[in-house]
Amino acid sequence: MRAFITGATGFIGRRLVDRWCADEKQHAVCLVRPNTTGAWTDAVRAVHGYLSDSAPSLAASMNGCDIVFHLAGFISFNQADRAKLIQTNSDGAARVLEAAKMARVNRVVIVSSACTVGLSTRPEHVLNEDAPANAALARRNPYLHSKLLAERHAIVAADGGQHVVSVNPTTVFGPGDRGLNSGTLIRHVGLGRILPVPPGGSNVVDVDHVVDGIIAAGHRGVAGRRYILGGENLRFAEIVARISKVVGRAPWRVSLNNTAQWPMVGAAWLLSMFTHGRLITPQIISDTFAFKYYSSARAAVELHWTARRTFEDSVARACEYYRDERLISFGEGVAA
Repeated sequence: MRAFITGATGFIGRRLVDRWCADEKQHAVCLVRPNTTGAWTDAVRAVHGYLSDSAPSLAASMNGCDIVFHLAGFISFNQADRAKLIQTNSDGAARVLEAAKMARVNRVVIVSSACTVGLSTRPEHVLNEDAPANAALARRNPYLHSKLLAERHAIVAADGGQHVVSVNPTTVFGPGDRGLNSGTLIRHVGLGRILPVPPGGSNVVDVDHVVDGIIAAGHRGVAGRRYILGGENLRFAEIVARISKVVGRAPWRVSLNNTAQWPMVGAAWLLSMFTHGRLITPQIISDTFAFKYYSSARAAVELHWTARRTFEDSVARACEYYRDERLISFGEGVAA
């Protein structure tokens, strides 16, 4: 079985390629930028290109493949990047779907994000895939907006007869996080002296379980459906406490209450104005005062998928990777 994979050099994508090709009967064709370097096994063929390439060009690279895993995308929460986000994440997904149809690839899995499911103001309000789209949240969060549009392309394609499913990973931890996506928090806990802890919470999941869920969606997912791939729902205070336990040190934690939300949002707005940062924005700060709590019951029933690894285990494996790759130097007395 041959898979066409975009985003193969990313955090989740690299793990997906390795996991897919661990079966000697399976091979992968990976779309990578022309200047990409790296070692690939004999089971992997790299093809150069971009998501902005025409659908016929992408289709030519997909010929002979049985399934498409689309992970490539652009991450930014800055309003100034909205156009680029839509061009890359939404229009790119549309072209991949069109190319798959042209190449007669049987199945497509669009890897989205659990952020499209939304968030709640109460920890007891756990969201699932049927939560209605939050238009106000999409206006404030351009990344969410672009991913929601990509999911809509998937639904339209499925309505047109393609076998397309979407998966929605939550906050992913584990080895391979070279860009320090979730690793930034681990670094702050392991090296910082003071750490503000907002009152909200998030769902956390291990990268290898996400990869298993992506593959399961390709094999067993129902066309037109989306599946949340999540693990534990934890308050940020608990997330920090568990990371502290793993790394062997704890910064001085300043517990924030809801009254701190708007001063911090204002500070984030000023920071984004002067630095044009992609990841620290008013919306992201505001989200930490809410709850990204999700249910993966649909994935458990329809994909036969469950996240089993503990959060502490995921963090420990991530720390080992950061240390081996010299991405985070935890220093003396900090155990990873």
